[in-house]
Amino acid sequence: MDCVIKTAALRLILTLSVAALPLGLIAAEQQAVMPTTAQGWVELARQDIEAAYQITAENHPGMADAQNPHFHRQLLQAKTNALLLVPQVNSAYGYEAVIERFSTSLQDGHAGAFVELPDEVKQVRRWPGFNAVWRGDALWVYHSEVAGVVAGMQIVSCDGKPIEKLMKDRVFAYAGQESQPGHWWSYGSRLLLDDGNPFNKPLQQCQFLKADNAVVDLRLNWVDRPESAMQYVTAAYNGDKLPVGLSWQQDVAWIAMPTFSPEPDEIKQYETLFSSLEQQRPLLLKAKAIVLDLRHNQGGSSYWSHQVAGILWGKPLFERKSTALFSRTEVWWFASRGNTDYVKSLYDVLKEQGQTESLPWIQAVGQGMQKSLDSGKAFYVEGSDTETDIAQALQDKTANQPALQAPVYVIMPGQCASACLDAVDVFTLFENTKLAGATSSADSTYMDVRVQPVPSGLAKVIIPNKVYVNRPRANGQYYTPALAHNELDWSTQALLEKVVADIKD
Repeated sequence: MDCVIKTAALRLILTLSVAALPLGLIAAEQQAVMPTTAQGWVELARQDIEAAYQITAENHPGMADAQNPHFHRQLLQAKTNALLLVPQVNSAYGYEAVIERFSTSLQDGHAGAFVELPDEVKQVRRWPGFNAVWRGDALWVYHSEVAGVVAGMQIVSCDGKPIEKLMKDRVFAYAGQESQPGHWWSYGSRLLLDDGNPFNKPLQQCQFLKADNAVVDLRLNWVDRPESAMQYVTAAYNGDKLPVGLSWQQDVAWIAMPTFSPEPDEIKQYETLFSSLEQQRPLLLKAKAIVLDLRHNQGGSSYWSHQVAGILWGKPLFERKSTALFSRTEVWWFASRGNTDYVKSLYDVLKEQGQTESLPWIQAVGQGMQKSLDSGKAFYVEGSDTETDIAQALQDKTANQPALQAPVYVIMPGQCASACLDAVDVFTLFENTKLAGATSSADSTYMDVRVQPVPSGLAKVIIPNKVYVNRPRANGQYYTPALAHNELDWSTQALLEKVVADIKD
């Protein structure tokens, strides 16, 4: 037991997600079959919702989680919510909306399902000539190509309904969670987007508030959104995207980490980043500030952020603090047949990727899940047999380094969740860290997902394989920045100016 306590944090360092792994290794791809009639779409939607429900019921840790006794009811409600819409489905777009309704009802980014329609189904992306973004507690025009509507106008209401109600009824019924401030930030733009959802007829008229408080009413004209507008859509909530790496701007060290699910070229960039941080640590100690830029980050593996933290603050100090933080945390793997087979398959994946330090851990977890499955136990709880090998694999033998005392700013985007939140967990262990940007998203305690296709092959079910018990960050807990940036401009330059101004204050 002592070994478990001392090295509990190391389980989190090696956290994996489906985003970091080839989907083909998770489940065999199936040939999608497209219905040719409205009734065919109804039958297909009903079949796939039932399948998504059954796959989730058989494999989701919540089905046996004593911490979440109402999960069974929530899963059943998700199915019911989706099935209520099924009779009205007559196309691929209605099918997609039904799957989204099921997924959103589970209120967990690590569960539910998503649709992958064939290329023959035209993607619907229509806009009224401008796009919007949520900042603070309101929706604003970010970019406009329509006369009379300019960036910076607040969108007050549409079709006689206040924006907040429209967001709840039209956006959060099919995506995100209205209880999370970060989801308003990252999903706000969807209110002024027609994606073909037949249950959300395009809005007809909106009311705008100008800078001088004058009110403007405008009838919306929906047209296909041009590809040229995508640059504004992305920039609206994430700003410009920097490559993984270290750069210096006005004596500020800027460390960009836009992904924790790196592609091969990004893995090389991370390796270069680690070398740069080690080589330039004397300069980092004297920096005016260090910025850890998490814009664009969608999660992945905690390994990358933990490596950065270890280099910046020193591995011995990092390991002591992280071990203390997670001293009571346990990882319970739900030993269904599908989950067990998946985790066992990861040994070869990690070996091929060269993550040899992770092999003892994943082998022990796979074997433990198999034993639990064979004996009829719902969970395999990681124990000292796993921890000993991990501790030996990650043992640090470097001497103590000079303490990092320069101010560190962590820029959070609103969609920061999963391994992005794991990064914030460890960065905030140090007193010289200050959170900036937007309020983050939040996680449930269900993690490490895989996906499994439904019978039609048009959708995949998202299945978390494990549950954290006694995780320091509670279920649904998010981070609020001390240095909020609610301005429309989320460019590197604008954020740099915000940081520099804060340092002077």
